[in-house]
Amino acid sequence: MFSVNREWAFVMLTCFFELCWILGFSIATELWQWGIIVFLIVVDFTFLTNACKTIPTGTVYAIFSGVGAIGATAIDMLLFGKEIKLIQLFFVALIIIGVIQLKRADS
Repeated sequence: MFSVNREWAFVMLTCFFELCWILGFSIATELWQWGIIVFLIVVDFTFLTNACKTIPTGTVYAIFSGVGAIGATAIDMLLFGKEIKLIQLFFVALIIIGVIQLKRADS
């Protein structure tokens, strides 16, 4: 039981670091900043690999990519003031529903 909870912590960490490097893509301008982004990607994929040890890879990747899509949309909207259309919010809601159902199906 402890192992599964630890693996879900790895999923949360990989999602967090994914959002960090996605944000970095939008704001990096200098070589050292790109170095930090590369480091974040390496850390991110290390957590992703650890998460896949006990959780099905398809579930982990769906959550990873869903959080990335939702997070990128939120970052664009909240930090960069980009306008989001209602249809985009509808599809983001579908991603959220899908991620929740994947988690429930894995339990």
